Amino acid sequence: MEEVFSALGRLFLHPLTYIAAAAVFWFHLQRVKRERKAFHTRVYDAADGLLSPLSAALAAGLLLSAAILLLGLELPAAVIPFMTVVWLLQVPFKHARWYSMTVTFALLLTVVPFLPASGSGWAWLDTQLEALQTVSLPSLGAFLLLLAAAEAMLISIDGYRQPSPDLKKSSRGKLVGMHRPQRLWILPAAVLLPAGGWEAGAWWPLLDWHSPSFGLLLLPVVLGFQLAAQARYPAEACRRAGGRMLGAVLILALLFIAVLVYLPEWLFLLGPAVLLVREVLFLSLERADSHHTSLFTVREKGLAVVHVLPKSTAAKMELTTGDIIMKVNGRDVATQREFYEALQISPAFAKLEVIDTEGEKRLTQASIYENDHYLIGCLFIPDDEGMTLSLKGMRSASVVHQDREELRRAEEKQKEAREEKEAYDEGRAYGQAAGMQDYVQNRKQREKDRYTKK
Repeated sequence: MEEVFSALGRLFLHPLTYIAAAAVFWFHLQRVKRERKAFHTRVYDAADGLLSPLSAALAAGLLLSAAILLLGLELPAAVIPFMTVVWLLQVPFKHARWYSMTVTFALLLTVVPFLPASGSGWAWLDTQLEALQTVSLPSLGAFLLLLAAAEAMLISIDGYRQPSPDLKKSSRGKLVGMHRPQRLWILPAAVLLPAGGWEAGAWWPLLDWHSPSFGLLLLPVVLGFQLAAQARYPAEACRRAGGRMLGAVLILALLFIAVLVYLPEWLFLLGPAVLLVREVLFLSLERADSHHTSLFTVREKGLAVVHVLPKSTAAKMELTTGDIIMKVNGRDVATQREFYEALQISPAFAKLEVIDTEGEKRLTQASIYENDHYLIGCLFIPDDEGMTLSLKGMRSASVVHQDREELRRAEEKQKEAREEKEAYDEGRAYGQAAGMQDYVQNRKQREKDRYTKK
């Protein structure tokens, strides 16, 4: 038990714990910037992106640690600084899939067998390189597969939460909506280090040991994924991706066992295999999805809800991603501006007619308060090929539209007046011409009558 408490203390003393938290927070700051650019608001703040996955991460960390201890996987201490350096090189890519330490350990497994034992000219580095020669490739490979399996399960179970909405150009050049399910988990993973307070036991079956005793370290492990989905809802896309990844991990595990038994010198190839399979899997899913029509497009009737802001009026009305809003306060809507103008009919109350993702029509209503989002928390596709308008821009667009409508009505009235005047003038001229013709005929008739009398 003392060793367990020591391991817990080492987790919070390890600088990687805080570096990882800072990197994840920075990643979500970039997400917030993108969301503000597309929708003039953030959906989830950066702190929420860091803290909300903790419960799933802790549960996965417990299962991962239990599997590591059950198999008795040993990693020398020299792996940790090397792992940290490699992971820090991945962070600038700004992509959640490349934040994952599945990539880090795949690179380690690929590179470690070819590192020299010394010769750097720096005593500390030579010591670390020498220690890396004691790395057990079977342990490293098994650790990599466990990370990949944990990542696949997290994607299936927790990956769909808090997806980030976005806009993109379709193949026809039109703006459509999409989602980027992206999640980063920081797991506490138990690792056995050579030399410590635990004696090696015969029930650790997997490998030969370099030390008769071991220490326990809780290592902060970052797992993550990112996916682009426009033709599927986030939950469905994540279940599909997680299931396929878990199937791929099981196949790789069988190959790992076969290579371990028959060709142990080729174990390092597991690293590039995991990298290749993982990336090809996600890219193929994204490519297949991009060939289908987006669920969120401009419609002739109704507005497709791309996303709903948490704790907003729309969330209280139980609107969800994919709902189609047909009417607001009794008025048909097909654009954001019409939606906003319909809300102004009754600024303190909104009544919506909605068609949900199952095709069922329902009515929902709620009160609107002063500080509520100007679209009650609904995010839509922009009305034109530009960007979503802010509150100020929406008000200006509404005023401009009203002015244009008034100008159009005034022009129509002027046109009608001109047409009436032209018709009147034409009738008057016709009447005058007809009257003159009658006068001439009458005069001729009178002259004819006088001549006849004579």
